[in-house]
Amino acid sequence: MNVEKNGLKNPKRTITTIEIARICGVSRTTVSAVLNGKSTVRESTRKKVLECIRQQNYQFGMIARTLVDELSRMVAVLVSSMGSPYHMMVFRGLSEVLDAEGYHILIHNVRPEDQEDPETLASLHTYRPAGYIVLKGAEGPHAGHARKILELGIPLVAETHFEGMETHAVNFDCRAGMRIGTDYVIEKGHRRVGHIAGPTFSAGAKDRKIGFIESLIAHDIPISGAMIVDGGETAAAGYQAAMEMLRDPARRPTALVCFNDMVAIGVYRAAHELSLDIPGDLSVVGFDGIDFAELFGPPLTSVDIFPTLVGRRAAELLLKAIRNQTGRGFVEEVIHPQLIERASVRSL
Repeated sequence: MNVEKNGLKNPKRTITTIEIARICGVSRTTVSAVLNGKSTVRESTRKKVLECIRQQNYQFGMIARTLVDELSRMVAVLVSSMGSPYHMMVFRGLSEVLDAEGYHILIHNVRPEDQEDPETLASLHTYRPAGYIVLKGAEGPHAGHARKILELGIPLVAETHFEGMETHAVNFDCRAGMRIGTDYVIEKGHRRVGHIAGPTFSAGAKDRKIGFIESLIAHDIPISGAMIVDGGETAAAGYQAAMEMLRDPARRPTALVCFNDMVAIGVYRAAHELSLDIPGDLSVVGFDGIDFAELFGPPLTSVDIFPTLVGRRAAELLLKAIRNQTGRGFVEEVIHPQLIERASVRSL
C-alpha cells in the first residue's frame, strides 16, 4: 500500500470514514457529522475534515460531495401535489434545462400537515442546494417557506411573485386566463355558467375565481345567478362539486369552467353518472393545458398555461440567479395563457 506523509492516499481503493477520522485526529462521529452537514461541529474542525477528505480522494455520496466542493449541483423543488399531471409537465421542463447543465433535482412534497411546520425545510438544507424552485401551493402559510429560503441567502425562483419579497418568479396571469375561458363559453351563447373553484387557501384559486366573476360582469350576467362551488384541485374534488351542481335540472348550469383540467376529469365522471352528454347537455372548460386533456372523450377545451415552458423558464432563471447574472432586484417572467379550443363546448 502506498503510504504518504499526510496519510493513506491511494486512488486505487476507497478508504473509510474510520481512516479519515484517524488521519484527522478526530472521532468517526465527528467525520459523520461533517458529511451530514450537522451544525454541531466547530468550523475549524469541519474545514480540517473536508481538507483531509480532498487529499485522500475519499469516495463519498452526493451530500458529502456537496459539502466538500462547497458548490452544490443540487436544486431543490418544493411542490404541494407531486403526482399531478401539471407538475409532471413542469418537472419535464425543469429537467430539460437542469440535466443539460449537470444539476440534480431533489423534489420535496410539502404535505398539508407540513404547511405550518417551520422545520419542513430542515432536511433539504442538509444537501446545501444551490437554489430552490417553489411551485404554487408549496410556499407555506404567508409564504413562510419561501421567506425562510431568502433569509438564508439561497437563490430562489417561485411560480408566483410574493408581495413584499424580492423573489425571482415565473408567473402567469390566472385572472386573465380564467376570463379567457369564461368569455369563450359566454360568447358561445351560455348564460347559466358555473365555476368549480380551487382550494380556498390557494392564491391562484382566488385569482381564477375573480377572473370568472369579472367575465360575468363584463357580459352583464348577474353574479347572484351564477353557481360557484369551492372544490379543490383533484378529479375527486371536481366529481363531488359537479354532483352538487348538476343534480337539479332546474338549477343546472349549461357550462362549467373548472379550476384545472383534473377537476374537469371529475366533471366528466359526474356527467356520465347523471347521463348528461358533453357537450350536448353540458359544456366544460378546463385550465392548465395538461397534455392528455386532448384524449378526454370528448377532447377538453382548456386554458393552456404551458406547464413545460413554466419549468424551463424557472430553471433558466434560477441558473442565472446562481451565477449572479440577474442583476439587482427581482426578475419576473410572465407567460400568457392561451385558449385551446377542442370539442367540449357547444354553441347555444
